[in-house]
Amino acid sequence: MALITVAMGRLSQAFLLLLVMSIIGFIGIHSVGNPVFNVVNIETATPEDIRRATIALGLDQPVWRQYLLFIGNVVTGNFGTSYIYHLPAFGLVMSKLPATLELASIAMLVAAPVGTVLGLLAGRRNGTLLDRSILKTSVFALSVPSFWLSMMLILLGAILTGWFPSGGRGSTVSLLGQEWSFLTWNGLWHLTLPALALAIPNIALIARLARSGTIEVEQLDFTRFCRAKGLSPRRILFRHTLPNISVPIVTIIGLQFGGMLAFAVVVESIFAWPSVGKLLIDSIQLLDRPVVMATLTFISVAFVVLNALVDLFYAVLDPRVRLST
Repeated sequence: MALITVAMGRLSQAFLLLLVMSIIGFIGIHSVGNPVFNVVNIETATPEDIRRATIALGLDQPVWRQYLLFIGNVVTGNFGTSYIYHLPAFGLVMSKLPATLELASIAMLVAAPVGTVLGLLAGRRNGTLLDRSILKTSVFALSVPSFWLSMMLILLGAILTGWFPSGGRGSTVSLLGQEWSFLTWNGLWHLTLPALALAIPNIALIARLARSGTIEVEQLDFTRFCRAKGLSPRRILFRHTLPNISVPIVTIIGLQFGGMLAFAVVVESIFAWPSVGKLLIDSIQLLDRPVVMATLTFISVAFVVLNALVDLFYAVLDPRVRLST
């Protein structure tokens, strides 16, 4: 019964969050510019042409009525038709989803284990040369702008050595009706540099978080008791320390993964990666309101689902969460 109550509470919070997001996003995108001028030819269009285009797009209605029509269409799964691409807005977003998912997933699959292991080693050897090196390197990685890091990776990995391509998605293979590049060697080769550009700052962030947690846990009584029993440092580190620092690490992994799904626009633009984030920025510039709202809705749902999964994963990692629930 308690679990059902918690689940219902989470669902109600998610619904309210999505509702507030839709209101803010809708008002924000409708307060900037007039998309009619991107649809008609301003040089040759007459006032009557502009009036007909405004009516055709439904922009002659009050904003509150446009919002209610939008909510009604969303309930039926219809986000409208793109003003620019003349395609269903939600279908256009879904067509970019595989590229976004594979880039963010591979970047996080690299960042999570590497960052955690480096943080554990640095925290276990607090104050040593290894700890100071990892700490200084992580500060540098977090301070470097993403555009500079991306360009340096292109310079080193594509121009000077020629090992990797400098941009594009490469060869793809159709699976479940979508095109995926990670299933081909050429696609993986194209994925390497942009995935590293996203992974390196996250490695540094996770490493710093794991280091601070390790230092804190290493000073607790149960860790000293494990040493007194004669357990090996490796067993203490991975069997006892890691589970106790896993909750904040899982939290930051979930948040950063959601951020990479939506806001890795700089890296995606430099590497010409056709993703949801790049589609969002292009649609905002072109005032393509249906695509913007479809993209924002997808991003919001993704964040809500990721946070819910992270909360559920807490119970798997930490028995105290199950007991409190």
